[in-house]
Amino acid sequence: MSDAAALPGQPRGLVVTGPATDRAVNVLAPNPSAMTLDGTNTWLLSEPGSDLAVVVDPGPLDEGHLRNVIDTAGKLGKRVALTLLTHGHPDHAEGAGRFAELTRTPVRALDPALRLGDEGLGEGTW
Repeated sequence: MSDAAALPGQPRGLVVTGPATDRAVNVLAPNPSAMTLDGTNTWLLSEPGSDLAVVVDPGPLDEGHLRNVIDTAGKLGKRVALTLLTHGHPDHAEGAGRFAELTRTPVRALDPALRLGDEGLGEGTW
């Protein structure tokens, strides 16, 4: 959570969905539970001035959430270029396949079973 300015149309204050820094925007998935608390945090990461973004943990297989992530990137003038998975729990990774279809991007992960595309991640690699 952050006191950063909210996205257009959202109140200012404790932001659950919205900018955390000038390089990171959180999009909260609508899957609140004892495990996810308010919902899974899906992150859009991008350098200021870049039109490309990386999505970290696209979240559950929820079409509305996945499209919201893409729409949020678009509102920020960004195009999703890559998806990263931190781990394979369903609340973080279940929607990765569908998200990859929607964005036509590869999915990279340390676990080869979670990758969609030729390249993965290795320990100590970027």
